[in-house]
Amino acid sequence: MAVEIPTTMRAAVYRPGNLNPVTEHHFPVPQPGPGQVLLKIAACGACHSDVLLLTEALIDDRTYILGHEISGYPVKFGDGVAGIEEGQLYVVHVIVPCAKSSNGLPPIEESDGIGRDGGYAEYIVVDQRQLVPVPQGLAPEVACLAGDSLITVFNAVHNVAGLRPGTKKRVLIYGVGGLGHQALQLVKSYGATVFAVDYKKAARELAVELGAERALSLSEITSETTAGTFTVDIVIDFVANEQSFSLAKAATKGNAQDFSAPASKIVLVGVSADGLPLNSAEIIEFNTQVLPTCYGSIEDLRNSLQLLADGVVKPVVHTAPLEKVDEALNALRASAVLGRRVIVPGLRE
Repeated sequence: MAVEIPTTMRAAVYRPGNLNPVTEHHFPVPQPGPGQVLLKIAACGACHSDVLLLTEALIDDRTYILGHEISGYPVKFGDGVAGIEEGQLYVVHVIVPCAKSSNGLPPIEESDGIGRDGGYAEYIVVDQRQLVPVPQGLAPEVACLAGDSLITVFNAVHNVAGLRPGTKKRVLIYGVGGLGHQALQLVKSYGATVFAVDYKKAARELAVELGAERALSLSEITSETTAGTFTVDIVIDFVANEQSFSLAKAATKGNAQDFSAPASKIVLVGVSADGLPLNSAEIIEFNTQVLPTCYGSIEDLRNSLQLLADGVVKPVVHTAPLEKVDEALNALRASAVLGRRVIVPGLRE
């Protein structure tokens, strides 16, 4: 039986100059072209990247639907689509195939929810190559996290930091938020000794519950790195502002006491508009690699879904209806979210 698809839908639209997305109740439902699929959106995670866009830290004069952590069900197919099944839940790899930079913006700024219409809506059109099936039993509001937060975590931990199961490294997770609390679980599963730092008491308590050896406050990590009593091999920084970067450098300097020791690593995952305090002398002399990371490959997405299916990573998820997207983003601005907030268009107030 064919699914009835409306001609208009609810959507939260980025319009330059607005502090929050503009909720529209009659936004046109898109139609799939050749090789494309229309998804009915089941869930879409709320991300700090949306907050950054809304602050106009990145100049963007385009208008589009926000939301880039998407799960959904196919309801209509364009010509030439093959291998995509109705009734199967999929997660979207939001980087459009063959995306290229334009107007001075990098390819990531030409992705679903960042430059192109995204997931704070009831429907979205995507290329069939962007879809990865969700393992049986995963709820949409959990599965969608593989499409942004967990894929980013997996890339940072596995590919950029280079951690593998059986590691004995000491790793600091800086910021136990939507991404950080998932990273802590993944790093712990690999065998590392994991530490966490967050200014919020509730986040530190969550870190300990998830297996952190210790969860430090800002005053504690400042005093201990100043005294030289706290050192780690790797910092994965989910804040990436001036303060976090300075403390990350301080936490890795102790490794340079042994000239033959492997380089320390600071992996930058968080996105901010801060200038980071850096000079080549300290990085070279203290043998520290500063490594940025952004998103991940479609294979990383498959691996992320498997981590969720196997229970290696168990995200803390709070759902909200589409009408509450402003509240969700304002809570992120206020650092008032423990875990990950997920928008579910099917929920009603």
